[in-house]
Amino acid sequence: MAMKESTNCIKDEEIIKNHPIYWFNDGSLILDVETQRFKIHHTLVTRHSNFFSSDSSLKKDQTEMSEKRRISNGSDQTSVVSSAALSHVILESKRQVKPQDIEALLQHLYHDVRLDKDTSFSHVLSLLRVSSPQQLDFPNIHAAARRIFESSFPHNPEEFTHKHPLYDALPVAQAFNIPLVTKAIFYSLVSTTDFDVSTASSDVDPRHEGPVTPKSSLELNPDRQESEQTSPEKIVAPMELSPNDAQTCLNLMNRLIAHFTPILFTPPATAHMECTDVFAETWMALVIQLAIENDGVYKPLETLQRIKEIDWAQHSMCVSCIAEKIEEWSEEQRSIWRLMDEWLELPSLLAESSL
Repeated sequence: MAMKESTNCIKDEEIIKNHPIYWFNDGSLILDVETQRFKIHHTLVTRHSNFFSSDSSLKKDQTEMSEKRRISNGSDQTSVVSSAALSHVILESKRQVKPQDIEALLQHLYHDVRLDKDTSFSHVLSLLRVSSPQQLDFPNIHAAARRIFESSFPHNPEEFTHKHPLYDALPVAQAFNIPLVTKAIFYSLVSTTDFDVSTASSDVDPRHEGPVTPKSSLELNPDRQESEQTSPEKIVAPMELSPNDAQTCLNLMNRLIAHFTPILFTPPATAHMECTDVFAETWMALVIQLAIENDGVYKPLETLQRIKEIDWAQHSMCVSCIAEKIEEWSEEQRSIWRLMDEWLELPSLLAESSL
């Protein structure tokens, strides 16, 4: 018997290569993905995959496949393979399965590569895509890959770091509706990236008077140093960022600035006049100046963390006032983290916050 996902005719003698590793002589399933052919074990994939185990997903062909594909084995010799005795699956291009993702899946199924916290991020992304319901639907593998994917990103605003991938991970987080990861990536893009938006729709940049000047296209600026201050007229994005995502970054930056500016530039009050005077005398030097030098006005999580870590006792503040303010700054970090759900219009997180 032969099974095909598509009834589309395949051109006779189309060049297709056997995979150098995942071509088993005792395999019972031939799988064609673009110009790569795999010969694997039918029972192994049907045990784990709703796609391969569902008759509704694959149409059974009652005759020997009339389409035969010429296999190139890296030499001048070629052979025509008949799949009369095998299951033969030809993935349609609309399913968007890539050969490298199939290879990652088979590495997992045949125990050649482990899936854990030490697995390479590119391998996790491949598994997340290929095991999804939109592709080959391996629910257990997809759930495990998703857990590892999510664990690669910070969920705690008080300990937020930027040690996570951005450009490859963003479309995956968006496609699979993983809002916590989407939020973390956008915050990191705002905090670490320069971007130039061609159709900037934000009316006013809160840091400066006047509108944000739109640019004609996304530009790459490899010469920019991290310490360089960003002006609203020149916000340059890496080419990997789509115009829509760059616009989202700009909108988020403006929201962060509008919310955090009055907090940053206003020395806080305390229950004790002496401690309030300490803030009044030191706030400019210890907080505002450093924030300006490090673009801290649109990096509120980091700026608030830095404020919390200042040795306020050395400046004669009492223990109770320090503890009270540290808790207030921590709550402000959490508040900003929650507000980003609304600013980024992440419906899943908004629904959870309303419960």
